[in-house]
Amino acid sequence: MVKQILSCTLTFLLLLPGAIRAEVKVPAACRIRNRPPGRCGWCSLETLARHHKIEVLYGVTEQNASRCDVTNLEATVVDADVSYRIQYAGYRSQAILRYAVQHSLGAVVGFRELYPGAGGHIVTLIDLTEDSVGVIDPNDADGRTRRMTLDRFLHWWDGFALVLENTSVAAAE
Repeated sequence: MVKQILSCTLTFLLLLPGAIRAEVKVPAACRIRNRPPGRCGWCSLETLARHHKIEVLYGVTEQNASRCDVTNLEATVVDADVSYRIQYAGYRSQAILRYAVQHSLGAVVGFRELYPGAGGHIVTLIDLTEDSVGVIDPNDADGRTRRMTLDRFLHWWDGFALVLENTSVAAAE
């Protein structure tokens, strides 16, 4: 009995640091800032592409001087022949977000519009814990990581998530 308790305690202590912080470390040089007319989706996609060194998606922000939607983002990833996972707006499962952070992939996520007709917003999710979320908002001129409570994130999150797959992660599954 004592041996089982010690074994469980040791396992818990070994797994605890990874469970507490699994933040995706996106270097500042990879963080693309927003520009008119509101290219937040393109910026978030390119931020992840640069983090993963997916060169075929470099410059996607400059090439698309327009707002985007989920269809545009997905079509761009498909056309670039990049493996990905997607969850469409309206679905609320956090599994794709947890997967993205656990595997150091990050995710492009959508926020619902502030008021009808305003249009939504897209950011890069880089951390998700039991009580908080870390995002890179392309509207932040300094490219800092912003933290918010999980409850606040879930209030604004529209359910959309796009995860670019690493070939090493895809092969491991």
